[in-house]
Parts: sequence; C-alpha cells; structure tokens
Amino acid sequence: MSNELVKTEEVKLTNSERFTNKVITVFKGNVGNIELSSYQKELIKGYFIGIDRALTKAEEGRMNKNKYATVKEDLAYGWENVNLNGVAIAVVHHAKLGLDMMQDNHLFPIPYKNKKTNKYDITFIKGYRGLEYIAMEHAVVKPSNIITELVYENDEFEVMKKSRDHKCDTYKFTIKNPFNRGQIIGAFGYIEYENSSRNELIVMTVADIEKRKPEYAAAEFWGGEKDKWTDGKKSGKEAVEGWKAEMYLKTIKRATYGKISIDPKKVNTSYAYVVSNDVDYSEAQVINEIDNNANKHLIDIEENSTISEDNEQINNVEIEVKTEEVNGALPKREF
Repeated sequence: MSNELVKTEEVKLTNSERFTNKVITVFKGNVGNIELSSYQKELIKGYFIGIDRALTKAEEGRMNKNKYATVKEDLAYGWENVNLNGVAIAVVHHAKLGLDMMQDNHLFPIPYKNKKTNKYDITFIKGYRGLEYIAMEHAVVKPSNIITELVYENDEFEVMKKSRDHKCDTYKFTIKNPFNRGQIIGAFGYIEYENSSRNELIVMTVADIEKRKPEYAAAEFWGGEKDKWTDGKKSGKEAVEGWKAEMYLKTIKRATYGKISIDPKKVNTSYAYVVSNDVDYSEAQVINEIDNNANKHLIDIEENSTISEDNEQINNVEIEVKTEEVNGALPKREF
C-alpha cells in the first residue's frame, strides 16, 4: 500500500444547512432525541430564510426609528441576539406539523424583545393557509371541499339548515351583478364531506366579522384613517382605502377552518405545542404593534405573558416571504 497523501475537501454548508444542524443539536439538548425526515429538514432551511429576512427588515426599522427616537434602541436585530434555544424548539415542532414558511399564508416569524433576557424571541403566527393545512391533516373526517365567500347586498343568498326537509346544511348563492355587488353584508363558509349529512354551513354578519377585528387594526389593512408622518413627526391624518374585503375573507376562512373537528388520536406533541403556543405574548399588544408598525419597530414585552387561545382574532398579519437562498448568498451568520 502506497503512502499517498489523501486529501479531503471540507464540505461547505450553506447558512440554512448550518442553521438546520444547529437547531437539531439545540433541540436534542433541551427536549431530547429527535428524528426528522428530509422534507422536515428542508422546511427548517426555509425557516432560516424567513426568520433571516424578518430580522433584516426589523433591523432596518430599528435603524430608521433611531433616527428620530429620543431613547435609542441599541440591541440589533441579529442572530447573535436571538434566543436560539426557544427558536429551535418552535422550529422543530412547526416543521413536524408540515407548516411551510415559504408558502403564502402558512407561517410568519415575528421577532420581539424579551426584556428579562435582553434577547429577541421569535414567535410564529399561522396564516389562514397554515390553519387550513393543520385542520385538514388532523381532521376526524377530512372534508372533500371547503368554500368561503363574501356576500354583498346585491347578491342573493339563502340559507337552508339541516332539518327534516334538508338532509344537510346547504345554501343558494347567486351573484346577480358581478360588476355592481354593492356593500359587503356578510360572509359564509361551507365544509363539504363525502357523507353530505356532515356538511356544515358557517354564516357571519358584518357585525360578527367586526367583533374579530383587532382593537388597533391598521388602516392599511382594514381601511379608515391613519396618522400622517413627516420627518418623524405626526403631521395630521390621511384616509386609506385598505383591503377590507380581503380582511373579511380571511376572517371567515379562519372561522370555517376552526369548525373542523380534530381527531384526538392524531394530536401529537408537536400539535399540542403549536396550538398552545400560537403566540407567547399579549394578543392586544401583538396586534397593536404589528398593525401600526408593520413589523418594523420594536415590540417590548415581559416574559411569561399570556394570550387568549382564540386564534381567530389574529387575522390581519400581512407579511410576505418569497425568497430563495441562492448559492448560500445570504448575509454571513454564525451559529
């Protein structure tokens, strides 16, 4: 055997691959051994991209806010200031449920400052597509179809509830004039099953929808007036049309998905974690800050704050993550 020098090339990992390895290591150290599929590992790579973009955007907001703030915020939104233990646990549980941060309206990362640790925690807010995915995957009986619609004053909508005359919930819905439907007067969701006797109709009036509107809902989303700023100072009010129809539709979607019965036998540790930890700080505070600051400014909270389990009310988080890691070309992060 010749004494040839065997050269080995170091395998260079992308940032997302290093993040995935770190997450698995931290999770094992805090919770215990974990086996992840190749698909779940790919989801975690996507979580790195989504969180990294959220941190970058929040850091831009911090720097911009500091230009005008009397009291500066010195803690940068960077991975070195993130509570990686908490992130690792949340990331693994969400990935095991199959939630994909790279898909529209599945999952959104929100960084916020924990005053006691002086670190940034990351919470995950599920979009309506994420809620639909979880409900469908864990349903006692998987629906064959789900319909959600807004009803306008010039439409014809008739409800027929399950009775001796109707073997299941059903309805009649006609859009008489698609180009002049008038004002929104309500919304409905319809869950269909192969066994039609299970079909369920959910109807909400505008008043029902408005009850789920955050107290500090952003005019950019819900319409109305918002503060006008000039050189960092309030300079009056301005009217904003917003996206009311979209907000109403998201509300009925969430209410409808929430009606799908979950099979207790399919509820595992990850499901229990995600449901009980939708967010881990005050709902009113989250909505207020996200709505008014569009995730650009600091959210200060006290550790161990609580939140209502009614996740229908978090229905207007507008964060879009559409990005790819190309040849590891994201900013250098140390894990």
